[in-house]
Parts: sequence; C-alpha cells; structure tokens
Amino acid sequence: MKKNLTYSLVAIITVLFTLQSCTKTPSAIEKLKKSCLYSNKIDYFKKWANTYTEIDLLTPSGAVQSKSFIYPLGYFQLSSDGTYAVLSDNVPQNGNWTINDSCQLVLDPLSNIERRFDVLLLSNDSLTIRRTTPTTRYIQHYTPYRCPSVSQLEKQWDNTYTSEQNYTSTTLGFTTFIYPTGFFTLNSDMTYNVFSDGVPQNGPWELDPTTCKLVLDKNSPAQRAFDIQKITTDTLIIWRKDTVAKINYQQHYLKH
Repeated sequence: MKKNLTYSLVAIITVLFTLQSCTKTPSAIEKLKKSCLYSNKIDYFKKWANTYTEIDLLTPSGAVQSKSFIYPLGYFQLSSDGTYAVLSDNVPQNGNWTINDSCQLVLDPLSNIERRFDVLLLSNDSLTIRRTTPTTRYIQHYTPYRCPSVSQLEKQWDNTYTSEQNYTSTTLGFTTFIYPTGFFTLNSDMTYNVFSDGVPQNGPWELDPTTCKLVLDKNSPAQRAFDIQKITTDTLIIWRKDTVAKINYQQHYLKH
C-alpha cells in the first residue's frame, strides 16, 4: 500500500512540475520587462480611451507643414498574452504587440502592417504614443477608460442615427447611415425596451463588470454585446460587430 502511495505522489509531483514548466511568459512581456518602458507601478493592460490625435503633415526635410486634430471614439488595449485590440470610431483591429530594442511599441511585428510607436508618456493616468511616416506624424493621446455605471445607462435614449459598415477578413466597406425613429430604454429592473421604426423588442440587460460591455438577452440566441464608445448625461454611442452579417454597427442616441 505504501509503495503504491509513493508511486502516486511521485506521479502527481511529476504532472505538476510538467504543467509548471509548460507555462511560459509571452515574449512580449519578457521584452517589456527588459525595456525602458517597464515599471512595476504601472498597469499596462488596462483599456485606454481615445481623447484626441494630432496629425502633422511633414515636408521632405521633416518640418511641420500643417497641423490638424481629430477626436476618434473608441479605445486601445494591450493584453498580457501579447495581443492588442483597437476600436477607433467604428473600425476594429486586433493583432500582436511587442517592444523592440529601440524601446518602441510595435504592433503586428514582422507583418505588412507593422507600426512602430515612440512612447512619449506612460503613467497610470495617461498614455501618449507617436508614429511617424515619411510624410505624416501621428501623436495619439489616451486616458484610462472609465466603465460607466448602471445608473448612467438607466434612461430612455432616443434614436438619432446608426452607421453600418460591411467588412471582410481583409477590407472595410463603405459606411452607410440610417435614421430609425424610436427609442431604446434601459430600465432599473434590468429589462430593456426598444421601439425602432414601429418594431418593439424587450428583454433583459446587464453591464458586464469585466469587459464594461452592454449585454442584451444574455444566454439566449439573440444575445448581443455592445462596446460603450461614449456616454454623457445627454449622449450614448454604442458599437457592435455582427460576425454573421459581417457588419459593424455604431448606434447614436440622445437622452429623451
């Protein structure tokens, strides 16, 4: 009996050791820790909300010819598995990230869409990155994404317009706009009511505490999850990707 118990313990220890040895830190994290960007006081894997982007057009000598600013909706997020996600206006993008020997943040390394960013500012409250091409310089400013509260969402929101954009695995199509009449109400009892162009719809809703997504009809065939791109006391903009119809939807509302 003792002999069998000994063999069992050895087998368990061997399995645990094997599992531990198979756990490997992603190379992106290894490179981050060795780079000038690393600080154990910074949370690198939070969601960053767009604030604005400065676009500088450059002369052949590198001087600034003109300057403009855009204010895209959306966010930018690095993940600890070495992947990233971007949602800028209604254009989503995903891929891999790393840190190179020049201490630059590199998205989609060794691919035909590789982009290199100088990190100008990085703290728990602010992120500013810069990408330069021969003709243009982009300086992108972010602040931490703030997950809205349930009470912020509990309102009647009137339709203003919806943008729809078809996509394939490689390209984004033209954006079209529709102007449905009606409203979208998120009730305090965690039910919702939609009345859009004369078509009613009802069901449960929740705010996912992990992803900050607005989820309708959870655990049903009709489940939909929306990124909350903007919310104020008067405005709500939500976005979702319909992977069956291959359409990105960005829905705009005003408080009733």
